[in-house]
Amino acid sequence: MLSTIIIVAILYMILILGIGFYGRKYSKSFKSFISMNKEGGILLISGSCIGACIGNGFVVGGAGEGSLYGLAGATFGIAVACTALVAGLFLSNFVYKHQYSSLAEYTKKRYNSDVPGLFYVFATTFSYLGLFGAQLMAGKVLFSSLGLDPTIGVIVIALVVFIYSQLAGIWGTYASSVVQVIVIILGLLCTIIVIFANGGIEAIENAVQAGTAPVGALDFSGITWEEAIAISLPVILGMATGQEFFVRIGTAKSAKAARSAHLLSFIVMVPLAIMPAFIGVYGASLYGTTGDGVFFTVIMNTLPAIVAALIISAVLAAVMSSISVCYSTIDSVVINDFMEGVFKKEISDSRKKQYSLIMNILLTVIAVILAIESGTIIGLLNEFFSILAAACFVPFVGGILWKKGSAFGAGLASIVGMLVVVLGWIGVPLPSLAGTFPLICGAIAFIIGSYIKPIQERD
Repeated sequence: MLSTIIIVAILYMILILGIGFYGRKYSKSFKSFISMNKEGGILLISGSCIGACIGNGFVVGGAGEGSLYGLAGATFGIAVACTALVAGLFLSNFVYKHQYSSLAEYTKKRYNSDVPGLFYVFATTFSYLGLFGAQLMAGKVLFSSLGLDPTIGVIVIALVVFIYSQLAGIWGTYASSVVQVIVIILGLLCTIIVIFANGGIEAIENAVQAGTAPVGALDFSGITWEEAIAISLPVILGMATGQEFFVRIGTAKSAKAARSAHLLSFIVMVPLAIMPAFIGVYGASLYGTTGDGVFFTVIMNTLPAIVAALIISAVLAAVMSSISVCYSTIDSVVINDFMEGVFKKEISDSRKKQYSLIMNILLTVIAVILAIESGTIIGLLNEFFSILAAACFVPFVGGILWKKGSAFGAGLASIVGMLVVVLGWIGVPLPSLAGTFPLICGAIAFIIGSYIKPIQERD
C-alpha cells in the first residue's frame, strides 16, 4: 500500500505541476498571475471554488468531525458550501459591477480612507496564514496514518506546494482544481458505494447499539443548533468577505458567469459535505479510529490500493490548490492594497514578483510551524476565520446598509470585533450568543464610532 501511494502520488503531482507549468503562459505579469485577465468561465470558476473549499478541512477535517459528532460533523463543510451561495446571490453582481479587487478597495472608496482597509489587510493575512497551516496538516495526518514522521509530512507538502505555486499563477491553480474536484468527487462516491456494499449501515447500527459509535451517528444530533451556528457563522461571514471571493469573481468573464459558477458550486458541495462525515462515522464504528486520521484509515482499509492512492493524491493536490490561493490572496492584499494603496507608490512588475517570492517563503515557514503545533484542522480554521469575520463583516455590510457609517466607525468595529475574539482565545469568559457576540460588539462600535466622527469629516 505504501509503495503504491508513493508512486501514484508522484505521478499525480507531476501531472498537477505540468498543469501549473502550462499555466505560466497566462501568468506572465503579476496582474495576470493573480487575475488571469478575466478569462474564467463557469467551469473554471466553479471548479476553482469547489477545489479551494474541499481541501483538507472539508474532506479530512470533515471525516474527523464525523468520527466524533456523527453526521453533524458535516457542519463545517455545509458552512463552506454556504459561502458559495452567499457569493452567488449577493456578492457576484456587486463586486463585478464595481470591479472591486478586494474588500480594502471597497472600504477605501466607500469610506474615503485607507484606514479600514489596513485592518482588512491585517485580518486577511493573519487568517489565511491559519488556512495555510490547516491545509498543511494534511501531510501531518497522512504521514502519521502511515506510521511515518508527521513533521516530515508537513515539510514535504510545504515544499511541493511552494514550487507549484511559483509556477501556476491563478490560472494553473484554477485549472488543476477542476481535475482535483473530479477525482475527489468520484473518490468519495466510490468510498460510499464500497461502504454500503460492505454492510456499512449495519456495522454502524451495531456500533450504536454497542455504544461504540459517535453520538448522532446516523443523524445530526451530535451537536446543538447553537454549536452549529457558532461553527458556521465565522466560516460563512469570514470567507464571504475574504479576498478569495473577490479575486475569483474578478477573474470571471462576466458577472453572470461568476454568479452561476458559485451557485453551481453550492449545489455540488452540500451533498459532498455529508460524505466525509459519514466516512468518519464508519471509521469510528468499524475501526475505533477518531480524529483527523480517520479519513485515511478508512480509505486505506476499504478501497483497492490503486484507488486509495489516487484519492489520497487528489486530496493532497487539492491542498496544493487551496494553499496556492492563500499565496495569491496574501500577495494581492499586501502588495496591491497595502504597499501600493497606502503608500501611493507604483511598484514595477518585476519588483512585485520579488516581493511575492520573499513573502511566500516567510509565509511557508510560519505555516509549517502552525501545522506542526496545532491540534485539529477544523479547530484551527474556525479560530482564524473568527478573526476575519470579526474584522471585515461589519465594515463591509454596514457600509452598504447604512450611509452614515464612517471610516472611524469601520475601523473601530474591526478593532473591537478582533479584540473580543482574542479575549475569548485567552480564556476571558464572554457570552457566546451562538458565535455572534464579536459581531454584535463590532456593530455597536461601528454605530458609536460613526456618530463620534461622522462621514462628513474626511477621515
